[in-house]
Amino acid sequence: MNLPEGLVSLLHQPSLCFLTTLMPDGAPQMTQTWVDTDGERVVINTVQGFQKVKNVERDPRVTVCVTDPSRPQ
Repeated sequence: MNLPEGLVSLLHQPSLCFLTTLMPDGAPQMTQTWVDTDGERVVINTVQGFQKVKNVERDPRVTVCVTDPSRPQ
């Protein structure tokens, strides 16, 4: 999927990002994290061993919510 130009611009700004993954029991697990883009993919900051990494390795379905700092509502 090609990222829309507006999304690429937003991802290059310091914007709040919330990543939701699924715990082993199916419960959602949401964390605030840094986000960026390489122009083709959304790049999420993470560290090996964190719960979000374990969750994504087990089940790659995620939700990403990025807040536009100029329009946070």
